[in-house]
Amino acid sequence: MAGRVCHRRRGEVIAVYDLQKLLWDVRKDLDLANRFRSEPDAVLDEYGIDGEERAAMKALDFKTLYERGANPYLLYFCALQIGVDRAEYYAKLRGEVS
Repeated sequence: MAGRVCHRRRGEVIAVYDLQKLLWDVRKDLDLANRFRSEPDAVLDEYGIDGEERAAMKALDFKTLYERGANPYLLYFCALQIGVDRAEYYAKLRGEVS
């Protein structure tokens, strides 16, 4: 895929898998989405999210998450589920707002 980061090291592949598992679960589970909004550190700990992915999830830095390999479909619907509206999501993805 043009423009996407290709993660080849094992640790990076696992980190992307864990991140995408979180995005998938938040997309499907409103209770988890609510927990993420109120206690993001606890949820990120449960999924083993750390490093750049953790900082980006806490900051809702969708541009970094996309660049680190997050699936755009999962990223978008996770954002909606945690209360980010469509316009804000796309502005964050383009790096227009932080």
